[in-house]
Amino acid sequence: MGWWIAALAMVAGCWLGVLWPLCVILFAVLCCRRWRGWLLLPGLAFMAGVMQLQWGIGQQLPDALEGEVLPFEARVVALPQMVHEYRFGRWRWRQALLLEVSGNDAWPGVHRVRVNYYDPPQPVRAGERARIVVKLKAGRGQFNATGADLARRDLAQGIHARGSIRQWHRLSQGRGFLRWREQLSASLAARLQNSPVGASVVPALIVGDRSRLTPQQWQVFQATGAAHLLAISGLHIALVAGLAGWLGRWCLMPLCQRLVPALQRYTLQQLAWCPAMLAAVGYSAMAGFSLPTLRAVTMLAVVAISSCLRQPFSLWRSLAMALCVVLLVFPLSALSESLWLSFGAVAAIGWLAMGQGSRRLIVLLPAVMSVLGAVLFELWSLSAPLANIVLIPLYSFLVIPLALCGALADCSVLLHGAATGIELSAWLMEELADTLVLPGLPLPGAWAGTCLMVAVAMLMMPGLPFPRRLLPLFLIPWLAQRPAPLPAGEWELTVFDVGQGLALAVRTREHLLLYDTGASWPGGSMAASIVVPWLNRFGLVPDRIVVSHGDNDHAGGLRAILPMMAESRAVLSGEPERVAGSSPCHAGQQWLWDGVRFRVLWPRQGDGNARGNDASCVLHIEGRNLSLLLPGDITRESEYPLLGQWPQSDLVVLAHHGSRSSTSAAFLRDTSPQWAVASAGYRHHFGHPHAQVLERLRASGVTVLRTDESGMIVFRRGDADNVPLITKWRQSHARPWHKPAGWRFW
Repeated sequence: MGWWIAALAMVAGCWLGVLWPLCVILFAVLCCRRWRGWLLLPGLAFMAGVMQLQWGIGQQLPDALEGEVLPFEARVVALPQMVHEYRFGRWRWRQALLLEVSGNDAWPGVHRVRVNYYDPPQPVRAGERARIVVKLKAGRGQFNATGADLARRDLAQGIHARGSIRQWHRLSQGRGFLRWREQLSASLAARLQNSPVGASVVPALIVGDRSRLTPQQWQVFQATGAAHLLAISGLHIALVAGLAGWLGRWCLMPLCQRLVPALQRYTLQQLAWCPAMLAAVGYSAMAGFSLPTLRAVTMLAVVAISSCLRQPFSLWRSLAMALCVVLLVFPLSALSESLWLSFGAVAAIGWLAMGQGSRRLIVLLPAVMSVLGAVLFELWSLSAPLANIVLIPLYSFLVIPLALCGALADCSVLLHGAATGIELSAWLMEELADTLVLPGLPLPGAWAGTCLMVAVAMLMMPGLPFPRRLLPLFLIPWLAQRPAPLPAGEWELTVFDVGQGLALAVRTREHLLLYDTGASWPGGSMAASIVVPWLNRFGLVPDRIVVSHGDNDHAGGLRAILPMMAESRAVLSGEPERVAGSSPCHAGQQWLWDGVRFRVLWPRQGDGNARGNDASCVLHIEGRNLSLLLPGDITRESEYPLLGQWPQSDLVVLAHHGSRSSTSAAFLRDTSPQWAVASAGYRHHFGHPHAQVLERLRASGVTVLRTDESGMIVFRRGDADNVPLITKWRQSHARPWHKPAGWRFW
């Protein structure tokens, strides 16, 4: 029990980063002598977690260096990834690099930064050393109710900043073990060039190089819940260690005992841990000693030591000891989803194996892992349990052993055998991904997911202290996630933080409108990673989508949202020729939802001169107490024809992200807004919202809300004196890693 208390206390310290729980524990220590020993351990563990969190935050890029261009000496410490992408109207090459930088007095010490090198004159190789000039910024990412938290992930992975390379002067060629891994990856891909899927997946399984995976391949693995098979982690390490241990016990160790009689004092099971650990460490080295592999090796070492010392521990005690050791060696991994997925899988297997039949294990284990995956990665489907039931044995007993043996023995026959298994798995995943989905099933949040997993765990217990018919009560937090209905005539605006783009939702009592869908890129979109999980979290389905115009930063995510809508639902756009499946949006269109009036103001019907930004569908929304204007990306050329006709609006979403080509003084006089929202990327090179527009708004007495500073913004009418309630996600839901380092009591 003590191991679990210490581990959970350290986890709490890393996640909370505040001192009031420590003060409570110390007060209890002083007041209760009987429990002093039990309370002192969690107090020390909690303090260690807080200190490690503060140390990690302190290593991040200082605010004063945000956007600065600085020189460093750098070394490439991970396999580079080359991406061919279409951005800003042209195709370009982008190389993603993980660097270890030093040698700058403005930011002393050694730091890890993840950078992009656009259109490099020649590819950068693994292990290369160089003198660089780089523009740095913090890894903020987007911050919404759903979607990835980039700041937390970077902190957990030990990444201190992000940036883009401006100059690269090579000092030495890439060499050493990292360069050998890169050459091995290229050799494996060349040998399997006749199998495109195998050439992409085998390097990922052997050396952790996923750069050859196409966006479509990656999407199929994610959609079926099998993406964990591509990341060398606990499953892969345990499999290799188990095979090496089995061979060592029955083949190698008996021979060693004959050659070295002194080894006969140890059992074959104890001696088998030597080849098992060597294989685990070797496989971890081939994967570049990534954090997931190091955590897996650490857990395996705890089990090996207990076995060799002939002090067997129960599953739960071994799991608690392994978690404590992992947190002591890698304390900030408590913030990583992969850690909890690994421990959750082991815990679920152990729970089900104790007193449960194998058939029940096969049925309930995928259910537990599906809930855990839905909480951690905001994605689930019926295909995930079924796919893993087939794919985990396929990869464990066929693909990975054949791929490893083929790579080590330089045998093409074995490599092609592994590729055949991969092609079979790819076919199966494509079939499952297309046919087995769960439309409309809400995604659980952290609290609701915990209740769901507790309910499943209790369902598996042989005896409960209360009737099983009460277990459905644990579903209440999950089923109650849907937002409270609004009064008739009221609306609520949610502006998603989608970087340099626009995506927002307007909700009435019974309806939902989406206006624009954010940008997309090969293999993903802002809508798929942020908007769709938000809709699934609250069980919402859009009744209508308005895409202002055809630019990617407004229309790119439409394809990810359309499968959620019924065929009868409408999609309107100012540029229907550029937005597939949409109907023309023109002035005069209007509809009434729950007492809220929606009216299209622009473009005028039959006006063939409106193109691009000036063809944006301008929508005015008027409720009982508040009104909202959504102008898309229109410029002053589209604002002037409507002067004298613009309706007064309490809230305006700034046109073109706050560009100086829009939001004229005359437009502001006509609309007379009290608030304005700018949806723009953090420190984006376009520089939106423009300083001239901000000054114009300030002079007009308009309060400006910015997604680049505040994250997701929710705007709704308040109950007291009709004062609007404005929720700024970065301020209202900020975690310690979203703020500067500093000790906080609360």
